[in-house]
Amino acid sequence: MQVNSVPTRRRSGLFIAVALAILVWSAAFVYLAAVVIPVDHYLISYYIADYQFGFVRRGLAGELVGSVADESFFRNAYLMRWLTTGVYLLGLGALAFTLLRRARTPGRIMLALLLAVLPFGVPYAVYSGRPDLLGATALIALCLALSVVQQRRLALICCGVFGAVVAVLALMHEGMALEFGLGAILAIMVLARGLGRWAQRWAAVLAIAPGLLMALVVAAFANHDVSQKVCASVPHRMIETPFASIKAPGDLVAYLTTDTPVLSDYHDWVCGWYLATYDHSVADGLKEVAAVGVPALIGSVLLGLAGLAATLWSVARFSGVAMRPFFAQLKSDILLPAFGLLLIIPLFLTGVDWTRWLLVVAFDIVVVFVLYAHRRPEIDDVPPRKTMLLFPLVVLGFMLIPLGVAPGGGSTR
Repeated sequence: MQVNSVPTRRRSGLFIAVALAILVWSAAFVYLAAVVIPVDHYLISYYIADYQFGFVRRGLAGELVGSVADESFFRNAYLMRWLTTGVYLLGLGALAFTLLRRARTPGRIMLALLLAVLPFGVPYAVYSGRPDLLGATALIALCLALSVVQQRRLALICCGVFGAVVAVLALMHEGMALEFGLGAILAIMVLARGLGRWAQRWAAVLAIAPGLLMALVVAAFANHDVSQKVCASVPHRMIETPFASIKAPGDLVAYLTTDTPVLSDYHDWVCGWYLATYDHSVADGLKEVAAVGVPALIGSVLLGLAGLAATLWSVARFSGVAMRPFFAQLKSDILLPAFGLLLIIPLFLTGVDWTRWLLVVAFDIVVVFVLYAHRRPEIDDVPPRKTMLLFPLVVLGFMLIPLGVAPGGGSTR
């Protein structure tokens, strides 16, 4: 098979067409999220609580934007909501740049383009602009660093820095300590060079323990009697809340075809729907998940599993790099990836957005796999004609079914 292939003129035309389609599609999603169907009323609520009423979960997020009673709160919260989106997209862009810096062969180009349309791509970035996108970006940075450093000491330092960053970020969103532990472990086992079994375990401790400890501190010591106090400080302000009127597909059509905005008093909305979660304990989260019911949870997990399977199949198929050797590297110490998977279980137990957690698993795996594939010689092989014909169809499928907009919910939202 021919290697180190440069795309032919026909293939170059295909890639340019796909790239332009993705660019237009991405711009359309940004426009939708910013103007047409915004969810900013929900996303800025992550910054509503600060430490003025004691130690509360996600209080650091509120400290960064200032008190909700200040006139500058909404401007600062909107800025942070979009800043997290921008930082995360820059992280995905860094992965694509790394792939294409060495060579611009079809496998590399297709994998780089896929990053934008996968379930954790552009739609996820613009419609899930939560603080935990910063944790996802930190994981990308760790993967990039471990793929470059040669010395064991530097690898351990990188893991320690990542752990410290996640510990701080856990004060903005405690779920980050659980969401990205699997990705960090995979990066240590697959990307880090010169680490023996025990060095890998120490690296995992450095990367995971600080954030996990901080999450436990938040769970044990956060004040769970602040919702009414915070509510009293929220100003009355009319803000667009489209999902207050969208309960069915027909409602969405009606909303899109009318020029009348759906406005709600932010004070009433946030006090009546979101702030109650600050009074929730872990036990309350368990009860909320149980109250959703088995059918809804099964539907959510099946949707997430479909997204996970489609994602892994796509990155392997179009990069030309098989998944089996990638996962085979984990057999050297199966306890580490098993622990990474165990970290995610509390998210399922206390939050009902199971589709989202499975998309996080897909993200954890793919960001490591991209840099693993970057090293493999087969990524530069000439892809079969069938693969080239299939690529735009798969990209179109991801574009038409953007799982990244799946709504969140539950006590960990």
